[in-house]
Amino acid sequence: MWSLAEVKALLKETGERAGMPCEDVPVTISTKMVKTMGTFYFKIKEGKLLPHEFRFAEVLLSGRYEEGVVREVILHEYAHFYANVKDQVNHHHDEVFKETCLKLGIGSHTYFKELVPQVKKKGYLLYCSSCKKEVARRRRVDTVRSILRGKVSSCCQAKLLAKGAIF
Repeated sequence: MWSLAEVKALLKETGERAGMPCEDVPVTISTKMVKTMGTFYFKIKEGKLLPHEFRFAEVLLSGRYEEGVVREVILHEYAHFYANVKDQVNHHHDEVFKETCLKLGIGSHTYFKELVPQVKKKGYLLYCSSCKKEVARRRRVDTVRSILRGKVSSCCQAKLLAKGAIF
């Protein structure tokens, strides 16, 4: 498990080593991030790119992933900070960004390679009123209402029904 202080310490150490400190940039841990493990936010003010925040997913720091994976995500976000602030350009995942990753000793891939656990959410199962076969899953209640008003099942051409579910 990683604490906020440990994340900040790694960012500080990396900044000192790379010659571009970042300890003035806030670091937060998000419980809402489930698909993205880390993000570096910046603002552009009067034509100048200003660092705004590093944000990391709570699930990343929870102990679920190996230390090397967590370090790589943190350094990946530092690479965004370094490349963008140094050149005053948003490099996204271009060649400059990838070269920065390699200089920091991490892979230059642009996506989280580990399996992100799927978070189950509330939704609705639509099923045939005749044979009870599931025909669709939807998250939004307004979409479900619209489907129930105007559609019939493809299996029996019968009325559709819906029930709340977690999937």
